[in-house]
Amino acid sequence: MLTSPQPVQSAAPQSKEQHIEIGRIMNVGSATAVISINKTLIRNNQLHQAQIGTILKILTSDSIVVAMVSSLKIGAADEEGMNDGCLATLNILGEITTNATTRATKFFRGVRSFPVLNAPVFNMSRSDLKLIFSRENSSCIEVGRLQQDNSIVAKVRTDDLLSKHFAIIGSTGSGKSCTVALVLQAILNQSPQGHVVLFDPHNEYSKSFGNRAEVIDSESLDIPLWMFDFVETVELLTSEIEDQAREEQEILHDVILKAKRLFDRARKNNDISSQVKLDDIEGELQRATHITLDSPVPYRIRDVSKLLDHYMGKLENNSNLAPYKRLKRRIAMLVSDPRYRFIFKNQASPRPIEEIIGRIFRIPVNNKPISILDFSGIPSEALNIVVSVVSRLAFELATWSERKIPILLVCEEAHRYIPRDKSLGFHSTRRIIGRIAKEGRKYGVSLGIISQRPSELEPSTLSQCSTIFSMRLSNEVDQNFVKAAVPDGAADLLSFLPSLGTAETMVFGESVNLPMRVILSTLAEEYRPHSSSAKFTDLWQRDTTSPAFMETVFDRWRSRSLNSGELPSEAITSPVTQHPNGRLVRPTQSQQQQFRAKPPAQPTAQQNTGQNQGISAVARQRILEKATAQPQSLSEVKTMLNSAFNRDM
Repeated sequence: MLTSPQPVQSAAPQSKEQHIEIGRIMNVGSATAVISINKTLIRNNQLHQAQIGTILKILTSDSIVVAMVSSLKIGAADEEGMNDGCLATLNILGEITTNATTRATKFFRGVRSFPVLNAPVFNMSRSDLKLIFSRENSSCIEVGRLQQDNSIVAKVRTDDLLSKHFAIIGSTGSGKSCTVALVLQAILNQSPQGHVVLFDPHNEYSKSFGNRAEVIDSESLDIPLWMFDFVETVELLTSEIEDQAREEQEILHDVILKAKRLFDRARKNNDISSQVKLDDIEGELQRATHITLDSPVPYRIRDVSKLLDHYMGKLENNSNLAPYKRLKRRIAMLVSDPRYRFIFKNQASPRPIEEIIGRIFRIPVNNKPISILDFSGIPSEALNIVVSVVSRLAFELATWSERKIPILLVCEEAHRYIPRDKSLGFHSTRRIIGRIAKEGRKYGVSLGIISQRPSELEPSTLSQCSTIFSMRLSNEVDQNFVKAAVPDGAADLLSFLPSLGTAETMVFGESVNLPMRVILSTLAEEYRPHSSSAKFTDLWQRDTTSPAFMETVFDRWRSRSLNSGELPSEAITSPVTQHPNGRLVRPTQSQQQQFRAKPPAQPTAQQNTGQNQGISAVARQRILEKATAQPQSLSEVKTMLNSAFNRDM
C-alpha cells in the first residue's frame, strides 16, 4: 500500500562514502558550535553538503560527536562577500562511542567528550547514518526516507510514539492529512489488533483504511445521555448564565441520581413503564446507594422530566419554580432538536454499554482496528459533547481494564475543540483531553494531535506530545509556538519550516534518535484522504449548472434544512422551524400554506408538562419574530430563550 518516493539527485553527484571535510570548529559551547566552512566547498559550489538540517560529525579523542546544521551566514559583510567564507551554527545532539567491554558501537544522546577548537568537521557517511537511525532491536514503523540520504529508511519507534503522545502539524496543502493516514496505516499494518479512534470533522478518512475501518457518522452515532458524567450533563442541560446554571445544577444533582435509581428499580421489577407514584417510592430511591451520580447506569429523559414536575408540585413559593421551568424548556428543546438525536436514541430500551463501547473502541476488533467518527454532520455545539464523552470513555475503559486495552485517540482539527481561548467554550473537552495528555501514558491512552493552527491549540496539550511531525508552516505565530514546544532543544532547526516541500517533514522527539528531515512515503491513491481542493480552472471551463443538477442540489439543501423530513410533526407548530445548523428559519411556502390551513391545536395539559410548559403564546411569538428577522446561533437562542422565559414568569 505504501510506495517509496523517487531518489533525489544531488547537485554534485558523488560517492556516498566519500570523506569530505566540511569545516573547522571556531567556537564551541555546551549545546552549539560554530564552524568555518571549508572554502573549497564554496569554490566547488558544494554548500549543499552543509545545508540546514544536514547531520555532520566531529572527531574527538574518545568519540564521534553528532551535530546538525541549524543556520548559515557569510563570514563577513563586505564587498568581497563569499571570499570571506561562510559560517555555520551546529546543534550538538549526541555522540557515537564504542563500549570498552562489549566493543559494541552505538549512538547515544548527550555528549561526554566535547570537540576542541580547530577540530575538523566531516560529512556523515552512509554507514554512520545507518548506525544512528537503525532500529534492529525496536518495534518501528517506516514513514519515508532521509532527505540527506534517501537510501536510509526513516523509522520511528512505535511504543515511544504512542505511549508519550504525538502531534502532526502543518499548513493546509502541506500533506498533513496524507501523513496522518500514512502513520496510522503503518501502525495498523504492524498492529492489526489495535484500538484506534479517529475524530474526523470533515469526512476525509472514510476511504483511507478500506474495510479495516468502522465508520460511524451522525446517523449511526449513538451516545446516550446516561453515559455522560455529571459535568458533561450539566454543560449540556443548564443555562449559560452562571447564576442560573448554579441553581439548575443543584436540581439536576438530585434529579438525575433518582432517575437512575428509578430506572434500575423498574428494570429489577421487570416493569419499565412510568406508571408509578413517586411519593410511594421516595424512601426506596433514597436507600439505593449502590448507584452513584456518575455510574454508567441507564435512565430515561422522561423520568427526569417527571421528577422535575414532582418536585415543582411540592414547592409552595412560585418564585422557586424558575430553574425547574428552565430545565424543562432546555430538555424539551434538545429532545426535539434533530442534531442531538444521537443522545436520545433508544430511550425506551437502552442499548447495553458493552455494545456501545464495543463499536466505538473496537472490542472485539473483528478485523476493524480503527473506528472513524465522522463529525461532518454534527454542528460545533454538539461536537464538544461527542469528543468529551468519547475521550472520557476511552480513559475510563483503559483505567478499569488495568492498561490491558491501550487506546489511541487521533484528534484531527484539534484546535477546533481544544482551543487556547477559554472563552470559546469546550470546557468538558479541554478538561478530559488535558487529563489524558498529562496522565494518559500511565493508563494506556495515547493522543495524536493534528492541527494546521498550533498557535490556537491549548498550549499544555501540545507540550505533552513527545514526538512532533512538523510540516510546512507559513504563519509566523504558529512557527514560534512550535519552536517553544519542540523537544531536544532543537528549536533553531525549525527556522526553515516555511520552505519545506509538500510531503516533507521534520520529526522531533522521543521516538527518534535525532531530529530527522524526512521525505515521506507516497500513499497509494485509493488510500488517500478526501482532502483535495476544488479544481476551479477545470470546472470553470464548462457549465455544470444544468437544471437537473441544480434540482438535485436544492433537494439536498432542503432535506438538510428539514432534516430529510424526519422532524416530528409536532415540531412544526409555527411559521418558523429550527435549522440543524442552529438557526431558526422559515419553512417552504407550501408548508406555510399547510400551517395556515390547519393551525396548531392548543396544547393539552399533558403537553404542557412536556414540550410546551411555562411559556406564553405572546412570548413564543416574540422570540420567533426576532429569530426570523435575525437568525441566531444555538447558544444565542439559548440565552434569548432564558431571558424571555424569566421575563414572563
